[in-house]
Amino acid sequence: MKKILFGLTLLALISASCQKNEDSPGNIPGMGNTAGDLQVKEPFTLPDGIKIIGDITGLDNSGAKSEDAKTTYYCYGSGGKMIKLRLTLANTGTHPRTVFFPKGLLWKCRVPGYQSAILCQTTWVSLQPNAQRTIYVDLYCINYGLSPSDHNSTFQIVGITSSTVIQDLLKMIGWRKINYEWIYGTFQGGNKGNATEPTYEEITERIQDIVWDLTNNGTEIAAEDKAFIESIPELPSSEIPTLDANSQFPEYFKDFLAPVE
Repeated sequence: MKKILFGLTLLALISASCQKNEDSPGNIPGMGNTAGDLQVKEPFTLPDGIKIIGDITGLDNSGAKSEDAKTTYYCYGSGGKMIKLRLTLANTGTHPRTVFFPKGLLWKCRVPGYQSAILCQTTWVSLQPNAQRTIYVDLYCINYGLSPSDHNSTFQIVGITSSTVIQDLLKMIGWRKINYEWIYGTFQGGNKGNATEPTYEEITERIQDIVWDLTNNGTEIAAEDKAFIESIPELPSSEIPTLDANSQFPEYFKDFLAPVE
């Protein structure tokens, strides 16, 4: 009987420990004001032959217009006005390759006092052989109250978040058209797509508020926010890259092109 009671007590303690470690709104390690490192379920790796040149740097709130006006940079991802990053990718191989940045990807700021960020929708960038591209990436802030990105901030890609709270949001978003390039860009040489209803600004402001509710405010996703997400159109299936048998994205898939205005 003592052994049985001891076993039941041990199971109860293990169960309580697991429940304590499971994240919840306002209690996600590394996000909001919660202490700890950002937790990932898998690391991010670049495709063979692809590398990042130099640092991933933040932009001031003035964004691309503060940069060299003679250079056209394309913007990818989705996010409000708090975090826009610049990075340069190089394809050192002899074949065209595509870099896929999956939804849930965490970007940690290396400089104390600045916000870290998350990608809430998959985005991808194509590179020709022996070529490089400098792009902008819009992201969502996960640390309300800290400084937004600027030219003094540098970032590293950590991996895909393991937070069940954030994963629920990402599942809700699915393949909905929240990315800058999906709304303002062209795909496979086609015509420029029409701006969706709601607008990019409305989408990013609303999703940023939802992310802050989950990371900082300790608030579940409200019914009206769920309805708003459901009102966003989905990307056509013909424009979604197909995963192979190993759940891997294709080596090459043309991307949307939307220059920052």
